[in-house]
Amino acid sequence: MAPYFKPLGPASTVIFEQYYLAADFISGIGYGAQGVLYVICAHYLWGQRKARRINKFMLAYITLLLLVVTVEQVVQAYRTQLAFIDHKDFPGGPWAYYQASFNGGTSMTVSMITGLVPMFLSEMFMVWRCWVLWHSASRRAAYAVASFPALTLAASLASAVPYVLTIADPDIPIPGVHTTTWLVSWYTLMLSTNVLATGLILARLIMHRRAVRTTLAIPHAGEYSSLISMLVESAALYSIVGVGYLIATGVGSPIREAFIGALAPTQQISGYLIIARLAHGRGWQRSTMSIPSKIVILGNVSARDAWEGSEEGMSGTLKATSGAAE
Repeated sequence: MAPYFKPLGPASTVIFEQYYLAADFISGIGYGAQGVLYVICAHYLWGQRKARRINKFMLAYITLLLLVVTVEQVVQAYRTQLAFIDHKDFPGGPWAYYQASFNGGTSMTVSMITGLVPMFLSEMFMVWRCWVLWHSASRRAAYAVASFPALTLAASLASAVPYVLTIADPDIPIPGVHTTTWLVSWYTLMLSTNVLATGLILARLIMHRRAVRTTLAIPHAGEYSSLISMLVESAALYSIVGVGYLIATGVGSPIREAFIGALAPTQQISGYLIIARLAHGRGWQRSTMSIPSKIVILGNVSARDAWEGSEEGMSGTLKATSGAAE
């Protein structure tokens, strides 16, 4: 049996190092999943780029997102190499080196910026989706509802900028009071933005689900009112991971390092899943949300024809509606 060489340093430090590596592993898996989803989404968006202008915008969005995330992954891999290979004999071990080199270094500053940009892009996408889904109610309601997560997003950006500036300053000790304050503020506001957007989107989808089931009692309604579609459209995956991170941070558990590695990938994967549904024509849109309010089932009009938008079904619905009005 090979001899066991116990790591130097206290057990608490070793645990942090283990979860730090676990976070890198989880982040790498998330990056691979994003690569696969990017290919799927880009394939459909490129094929339908002339059908809708929004397809070109979403294609440019996911391309920028993947490029920035790729740079962030490369820089993070380099930092892990520095801590666990190039400076493995640093006093206190890799975790001590990570904390000592946290501020003032170019790699750390680039890592923070390339980590922040995709998160803000993802949050902006969620605010936009919130606005789209509420727009069917009214334009005024859409702006009023979306203003809440938009304000928290702006506040999180305002707290992230001084945090990055603090990281870039080698004269400020890490961890420090100011750094911790900005970090906690940024994470709290960022997660609040997603939780707000998720809650508002879920509320709108539940309202629509009830309207669909009462107005259109047909199998087609299940495609847009299923529980899975609502979870995907609301990006609930990221909110669940975010709540787990807050709980781990609140109790002081080192597992929060693993949650940090899962936060960004789940946030971006949630956006890819929504875009994939939109590219396949199964995503929620303003026209989808307004279907129950525009279709009236009267007499012998076929609900299936009305839902699918066929000429016969829709014309029969309009005739029945106009006849009833007369």
